[in-house]
Amino acid sequence: MPVALSLLLASGGAQAADDLHATSRDLFTATLENDLFAGKDGGYSSGVSISWAHGGLGEFTAENIPAWIHALSKDLYISTQSGKRRAVSYALRQNMQTPSDITVPTLIEDEAPYVGLLTWAANLHAFDDHVADRLALTLGVVGPLSAAESAQKFVHKVTGSDEPKGWDNQIENEPVFLLSAERLWRLVDASVDGGTGMDVIGIGQADIGTLQSRLAAGVGVRYGGHLDISFPTATVLPGRLVNPLAGSVAHSWHVFLNVLGTFVANDISIEGNTFQDSHSVPLEHWQAQAVAGLSFNFDRWAFLLAAAVATDRYEGQAEPTRFGSLGVTYNR
Repeated sequence: MPVALSLLLASGGAQAADDLHATSRDLFTATLENDLFAGKDGGYSSGVSISWAHGGLGEFTAENIPAWIHALSKDLYISTQSGKRRAVSYALRQNMQTPSDITVPTLIEDEAPYVGLLTWAANLHAFDDHVADRLALTLGVVGPLSAAESAQKFVHKVTGSDEPKGWDNQIENEPVFLLSAERLWRLVDASVDGGTGMDVIGIGQADIGTLQSRLAAGVGVRYGGHLDISFPTATVLPGRLVNPLAGSVAHSWHVFLNVLGTFVANDISIEGNTFQDSHSVPLEHWQAQAVAGLSFNFDRWAFLLAAAVATDRYEGQAEPTRFGSLGVTYNR
């Protein structure tokens, strides 16, 4: 897969940073990921999501998050840590994965399977000036019920791209779930009073579920303005999450580079269905990923341009995984 670029628009606002930490606000995002940004459609192919977030929370209650999520999380660290600011975000997402040559109707045995994925996720965020936590639950389905086949065929028909002919080989319908935890540590802070400077962020992640199970650790380096405000959103792939602090600064910018090493125990997009037979290829358990980009906030909008590349996800993978995204977030 060729190199692809990502563009995320997150929101901004005119309030001062000190006031925004305690101000309730709502954010809405639409995001598109696709390797077509680099002129080729195969391997990791596409991801589309609609996300929304509510920030400025002092604590989680049955009034500001769904009652069943509050019941499950009220005694967990994400809810009980003192001195934290909080936010909640949700996302509906459709992903699809295809082999490198989508014009082949028969099964390509030495490449990862066709995969369609449709998910809903809830993310709880708790953060201060030095440590940020995210705890997430993802529920969804893989297989024809994801509607990935019809979505890709529609887009390719509209854009005049090659017709994908191998979707009869996709993995079978199956429910999936994922529990995710992420922690960010601000290890170095060389900014001055929220002005221009740089910081270094430690990143730790853990996922468990039928969708994927993995442990990951990495580091992010950023240079720009108002880094203290955007610190809790400095995840490895920032375009995939609503910024729960968006709107804190009217005008800000930064460039970033994130590097992550990962041990993957299971991955349904490589190993196929969990509870029934389907096409699979041998999983590469040790993986790495790098994401570089530029973020710029202006008034109620912000822009993010990034490029992502990862090492092989399965044995014998011909090219590294590379993709990009385009998104828009509005601060109401």
